[in-house]
Amino acid sequence: MTKQPDDFEPRPYALKNKIQNYAWGTAGEKAFIPKFLNEKIEPNTPYAELWIGAHPSAPSEVRIDDFYIPLNRMIEQYPKQILGAEIAAKFDNKLPFLFKVLSAAEALSIQAHPNKIQAVKLHQKDPKHYPDDNHKPEVAVALDSLTALVGFKSVAELKQVMIDYPELVDYLGQESLEVLNNSHNINISGESSIIKNIYTKLMSNSITHERELARALTSLEKRLLNSTVKLTEGERFFLKLKEKYGTDVGLFSIFILKMIHLKTGEGLFLSAGIPHAYLKGNIVECMANSDNVVRAGLTPKFKDVKTLLNILRYDPSQVKIFKPDVRQQKFIYEAGVPEFRLTRCTFPKNYEYNHENVNRPSVYLITDGELLVQWQKDGQVRHQQFYKGQSFLIPACLNRFKISAISNGVYFTVELP
Repeated sequence: MTKQPDDFEPRPYALKNKIQNYAWGTAGEKAFIPKFLNEKIEPNTPYAELWIGAHPSAPSEVRIDDFYIPLNRMIEQYPKQILGAEIAAKFDNKLPFLFKVLSAAEALSIQAHPNKIQAVKLHQKDPKHYPDDNHKPEVAVALDSLTALVGFKSVAELKQVMIDYPELVDYLGQESLEVLNNSHNINISGESSIIKNIYTKLMSNSITHERELARALTSLEKRLLNSTVKLTEGERFFLKLKEKYGTDVGLFSIFILKMIHLKTGEGLFLSAGIPHAYLKGNIVECMANSDNVVRAGLTPKFKDVKTLLNILRYDPSQVKIFKPDVRQQKFIYEAGVPEFRLTRCTFPKNYEYNHENVNRPSVYLITDGELLVQWQKDGQVRHQQFYKGQSFLIPACLNRFKISAISNGVYFTVELP
């Protein structure tokens, strides 16, 4: 770019975002992301994630004059104009969040994210599999629905799991059931310790006792296939994933982790160490600017069982679920982290909002409807329209702008707290 920092124009910048074609994404007529973007669906291509942000692995692009520049490079040249002086200094001249649209046709891996200290160590030790040194707290919000495994079941619930699935007892050993049966009036610490021992044994045995794992999983598969009783949702997922992954210890995690369901607008917050796996659905995600994932099941990708066991939180405390009132026009998914704050806004036609910027950047994504953004330049009102599937960056140096709704719709915005 030939411009100088003083020449940076304070205006909205439309973003051209990259699609990630992971195998678990939706495809064909069910491909959500190309429909969302109003783009042609390529046959036999899974559309898994749309990345909106400045992560170096897949940065959004901004059109300047007659060419596109990656957003991370643009920020490097204009950090104070785009991020604001305070945010630029705080986050080393980097956009601190990554925004995504995620579309899952089938289960993602059993995984968790490291905290900041763990992320630094993992990146130093293994930069190939842990590509940055940042933590990854994240908020996920359903665009239509989400089914996911999130967090551990309680000891009381795990007792029932052992009764319902004796194949798991055969694999872990009878003593695991006895420990659960003898757990009375225990506190959270004691409950976490029991869950940790059981899950550690489950995962560790998958490495040292692979034949026994295969036998237990096959036995459960045969029993469920021959069952005359209606299968549970978890059992149906087990059979579907067993057909794909064969001998994978993650299959037992389907019964050990909690299954949750989110409807449109509902969300959840995932802090470091919470085990989870999205099973199906279309969502938006906002997270710290990181791609660090520790996997240990239901994936052909790199698995790191030892690291996962070290970073997991084993307390069965309730995962933070957001359930906005459908009548609320604006809802903040308060994660309590410094890197981002995600808001969903439902707007009626002719809705107007005058923004007073506080020297911080923000990113907007329109998930339904059409918006008009207006701002002033050289004493004249300028404007730009944005439609469903489009996103734009408001740089910190754009002090005032106005949003007007051309039709009914919904948008998400990511700001800095």
